[in-house]
Amino acid sequence: MAYEKPQLSSWEKATLVTAILRTLSTGLYTSVVAPFRGSSGSAKYLDHVKLAMVRTLMDNTTTRHQQAITPSLDEAYAAYAKRQGFTPESLTLPDGTKAHWIGSKSAEKVVIWFHGGGYNLPPDAGHLPFASEIVSAAGPNLSVLMLSYTLAPHAVYPTQLRQAVELLRYTITDLERKPENVAIGGDSAGGNLAAGVLAHMLHPHPDLKPLDVGGKLGGAILLAPWASFATHWPSSKKNANKDLVTVYCSDKWSQAFLGGQKGDGYSEPLVAEEGWWNGLEDVVREILVCGGADELLADVIREFGKRLGAVHSKLILFIAEGEWHDKPTLQVMGAGGQQSDAIKSFVKSRL
Repeated sequence: MAYEKPQLSSWEKATLVTAILRTLSTGLYTSVVAPFRGSSGSAKYLDHVKLAMVRTLMDNTTTRHQQAITPSLDEAYAAYAKRQGFTPESLTLPDGTKAHWIGSKSAEKVVIWFHGGGYNLPPDAGHLPFASEIVSAAGPNLSVLMLSYTLAPHAVYPTQLRQAVELLRYTITDLERKPENVAIGGDSAGGNLAAGVLAHMLHPHPDLKPLDVGGKLGGAILLAPWASFATHWPSSKKNANKDLVTVYCSDKWSQAFLGGQKGDGYSEPLVAEEGWWNGLEDVVREILVCGGADELLADVIREFGKRLGAVHSKLILFIAEGEWHDKPTLQVMGAGGQQSDAIKSFVKSRL
């Protein structure tokens, strides 16, 4: 396990119950007023109600609550393998960090995936099924390798970046995969992390060992990349009642991840200096950047895609109308959708 699960005190358990009651109350209230939501809410009635409930639960629970009640990736992977009837296969990096295989560990092609959760939360129940969908779409010659990085506040930046870089290094050197047969990807904070790995390949982080994979990576997939921790973007206000993430949570999670440090080109891609992404075509063949039009990060994703597209001719920017943050991985919200289809198509055709 990448961190020790918190043991909640009696008081924390009581406040968790209160948060759940508030969430149920929100669901009841929203179900009554939702027909009058107009264009400020989600297009579909049930989606609007569920998103309001998720926001309430997230805003009224602490990171300790959320880590205590949600299985870690290591726990979730073991349970998922049992339910699906396959033998779990994992690897352990020299520093003890684990990564878990979805698909055959001997597959020629590998998508290294970094899960989202604001660097503070374990993956959603839909992350592993989403990885399985990628494998099913691409065929038996491709696997997904999901990194179990250490969550904040148990570790802060650049720990997660170091773990991600070392998994890519291990995949190329120890597992002997060709760089053109390897893609990196991630959702939300994981998209931030994938961008950080690309930045490290261009400009080695002063606290990390440089990484030269000996060629271009086959691709990069940035799903709803958390490229800016600022909340002044117009979509942060416009989509406040359409998304499941809130400004309050974003601020809390980014502060825990940075641990008092300022964002830089590795940890917060949109604060990078001009020219930072020059040379991107030399490290990765093709890039997919995607997000939902109804998420707080919609403007961030558009701007990040625009900046990367200015230096990489083979970049696809896709914004799905009517979709919220990280929809492909969120089981409680139905997962799937246009972004999910775009990612599966990208992997199948590019690797």
